[in-house]
Amino acid sequence: MSKKRRREPSSVDTRMVEIYDDLANESEDIRIKAAHALLIRISSDSNDGLREQFNEVFQRLVRGLCSSRKAARIGFSVALTELLSQRWGQHRDHGAHVLNTTELIDTLIKQTEASGKISGQEERDHQFGRLFGAEAFIKSGILFQPDASRDAWPKILDIIYGIAKQKPWLREECGWILFGTCQTLTDGDHDHSFIQALLDKLCQSGMAKTPEGIAIWLNIRAGYPGIQLPDAIWRDGNPLHRKEKSRLARILKEASTGSQSDEATGQIAQKGNWTSRIHFAWIFVLNQLAGNVAKGTKSKTLSFEEFWREAIDDHLFAASSTEERKYWGFSLFQQMFKSASPSLLPALFSRNLKRSLINQLASKDRYLHLAAERSIRSILDRVKVEPSSAAAALESFSCMSVEGYLSFDQLTKTKTLERLMSIADDNSLLNVGLQLCNNLVCPDAQDDQVATARRQVLADEIMMLLKSRPTFHSEVGSASTLRPLVDRIFEVLVICSYFSVDASATTRRDLPDPPVSGKTQDMLRTRLLTCLSHIVSKFPDPGSYVYRAVGVIRLKESDSLLRSNLDPSGPISGTMDQAWTVLALVADDLKKAKGNKTFLEAFILLYSLTVLQVHNGDADAVSMLDELRSCYDLMTQRRQVHGEQGSEVLVEILLSLVAKPSVLFRRLAQQVISTATSDINSNGLQAMVKVLETKENVSGREEMFEEENEDPESNSAASDAGSDAEEVDTEDANRTGSSSDGEGESSTSTESNEEPDDMEGTEAGNEELAAFNMKLAQALKTRPANANLVTASDKESSDEDMDDEQMEALDAHLATIFKERKRTASKKADKKDAKETIVNFKCRVIELMDIYVKQQHQNPLALDLLLPLLTATRTTTSKLVSSKACNLVREYSHLCKTKESPRIHDSSTVIKLLEDVHVEAAQEGSNAHASACSQASLFLSRLLLATDREHQRDINRVYSRTQEAWSTDKDSKVRASFFTDWIGWCNSIRLAR
Repeated sequence: MSKKRRREPSSVDTRMVEIYDDLANESEDIRIKAAHALLIRISSDSNDGLREQFNEVFQRLVRGLCSSRKAARIGFSVALTELLSQRWGQHRDHGAHVLNTTELIDTLIKQTEASGKISGQEERDHQFGRLFGAEAFIKSGILFQPDASRDAWPKILDIIYGIAKQKPWLREECGWILFGTCQTLTDGDHDHSFIQALLDKLCQSGMAKTPEGIAIWLNIRAGYPGIQLPDAIWRDGNPLHRKEKSRLARILKEASTGSQSDEATGQIAQKGNWTSRIHFAWIFVLNQLAGNVAKGTKSKTLSFEEFWREAIDDHLFAASSTEERKYWGFSLFQQMFKSASPSLLPALFSRNLKRSLINQLASKDRYLHLAAERSIRSILDRVKVEPSSAAAALESFSCMSVEGYLSFDQLTKTKTLERLMSIADDNSLLNVGLQLCNNLVCPDAQDDQVATARRQVLADEIMMLLKSRPTFHSEVGSASTLRPLVDRIFEVLVICSYFSVDASATTRRDLPDPPVSGKTQDMLRTRLLTCLSHIVSKFPDPGSYVYRAVGVIRLKESDSLLRSNLDPSGPISGTMDQAWTVLALVADDLKKAKGNKTFLEAFILLYSLTVLQVHNGDADAVSMLDELRSCYDLMTQRRQVHGEQGSEVLVEILLSLVAKPSVLFRRLAQQVISTATSDINSNGLQAMVKVLETKENVSGREEMFEEENEDPESNSAASDAGSDAEEVDTEDANRTGSSSDGEGESSTSTESNEEPDDMEGTEAGNEELAAFNMKLAQALKTRPANANLVTASDKESSDEDMDDEQMEALDAHLATIFKERKRTASKKADKKDAKETIVNFKCRVIELMDIYVKQQHQNPLALDLLLPLLTATRTTTSKLVSSKACNLVREYSHLCKTKESPRIHDSSTVIKLLEDVHVEAAQEGSNAHASACSQASLFLSRLLLATDREHQRDINRVYSRTQEAWSTDKDSKVRASFFTDWIGWCNSIRLAR
């Protein structure tokens, strides 16, 4: 029996196994190290058996290209490329031509052949391996060497074109490889025969009329201007010919390019799947057209705008286009807006693109909502880096371009236009703003309703543009650039708001056409006041802007084609003529003034706005003009003699301004008082204190505003200010939302103080309802709704019929009952409105006091505000008023502690004020009231002690009396914290000594 031959163990190179394994690693660093180790390993071997070793490594790398494991294709492709490149150079130098490119290509084809029964995945892996291998040959450069085989390059082209034709899903990758090869050959200055062979194979394979073929064709045409291009495929051999734009657009979106006869002649199959990635041909074609614009090319070639409108707007963004096509359109827009030159940006905002952008942004449920948001983000990102690029987007998104009568932000429910205006440069804002103003004058609409709707949107956008600049800084040049825009805005708003156009003025392009309706004029006046409010609060020297705006009225009154809405022959014509004279004198004094011009600037602002209010129909503004003129005379021309009287008049005027439900007048009063705090005397402060002492009810409102006690129904018009009062309350609440613990306690206590009023109101309402039901039941001869069940006799009596006379008498009786009921409801509404009016008035007066305290805290007169603020904290029924008063007391104390304190000339008045504060602390109030009283007491003690150390005894005596009263009287409302705060302060004073 013969023995079996023993198998000898085969030798395995474990190092090579590790290298091949690392080539498939997902880490790029590991793959590069493995490729480097492989090349070193081969180069370190002797020349003996080099051909065999090389072929073995080559075959192993090709097999690795067919693997889908991890990153095998990438790693093995890099190694194969470097192997071919380096080993070719080494053996060429040694003269040992062991490498035959034709044989290696044959080996590549054989190793990547998909034969037998294999799965679809395995077939795809082999196709990828063959394509990656062909790319490695091209990247290595061995095909283009002078001594390389001439058959190698056509073989590689056959491989790539064959894969592209057989496998449409790989066509884009094949085209990208050939596209890059064209660029490589152009940069390397190789023989034209390689490019000619690539072009011939392109035409033979039928890929010339594909997106990949177009990119390759244009690349060859740009890199080799002298090469002969066939005319049978494209007109004049140029895919970008004007007459080829329709076919070019259809090809790029991968639609069928011809009839069935084209397909019968070998038309390459179209791709069957969709990918979100933009084809590289799109970007290359767009860049080519953009480059032609930069070069100023004037020929039969398509312009960038023509191609964008034909290929993107009419094809990708067509109404019948699919969501996938529109996604490509948004992606192209994002890429081109980032890179296109400023001259091309307007062409990107085509009609269908804007329509799709608006539709997709309007709702988060839209399929392409995120793509549309990314498009907006790309616009904002570029504008942030390059603010001058905002002009195209502003012109496209404003009412000048958006279809319909709503702004872009309203249609999309975004703040795109507002954000663009905030980051745009001054020149872009200037151009867009002037165009908006011109469109407001002539909105290009003859229908009155259309013109009205369009003017409202334009006015809103103009107001948004003005608000986009928080302020103008002359040091950076903004004032000199945008000042003409602000003047033009006010000029247009004034003309459209206060003047009517004569019928014979239709030929004047600077006059409104069609004429502005009365409703639109009211809207424009509101927008004008809003713009002025922004100017007053944000811009330096707002008086100059407002003065020029009001000056437009005076200038246009002399225009024969314009009629002022204010009757020039009316009863106030004399007052207005005198007002214009005074305004001109004040402006002249301002020009001649030297040194501090703050008061004059504030006064011309106040006077100009008062003149504007006269044209708005405010009856009180007429009398205010006379008061302002007297105030100006007293405070400027005879200031030394009658300065005090002038300050009293000024305070009264400011109080009448803040009493109006207007944010503009509130800011105006704050602006003016900040310039005249040094002129306000004790009487002026008492005028403000009087407001804090007013009751928050109907009688208080009648006393404050000198109203007549009329029927409540006639007073219902006073509620028109509710919307603006609500705006004020919102702003105040936002500013006082982050209060301290003491303020929180104040809020709680104040709410509890308001509860009895609410309960009383509820009980009174229930009683009124019960009385109403009783009267109604008596009139109808029935029982009230909550009464017990009626008896049988009641039923019989209620069933009796009534004659006509009884019915008429019943109707009259019922009318009287319901009228009384309506009067009762009107009284309740009037009470609520009265309270809101006084509360808002008090809040605004405290704001004026706050400005005075900040600027005049070192003035002893400011101490006159201390006790009224504490009293207001206790007596008010509004937590907002209480919070503001407490905050002002705290701020006053803090300013005097950290900055200059008042200089006390008469200590007895301060001691008396300290005693009054202690009396106030003994009153029943909230925790915030007690805390404010304690802080005010310590503040006054600190002032006395700073004046003279001997006042420590006076302070101790006042506190001792209060403590004695507190300890002996159980009904005393002084809080224990009042004394602990004092002890803590005394301890700090003692230690400081």
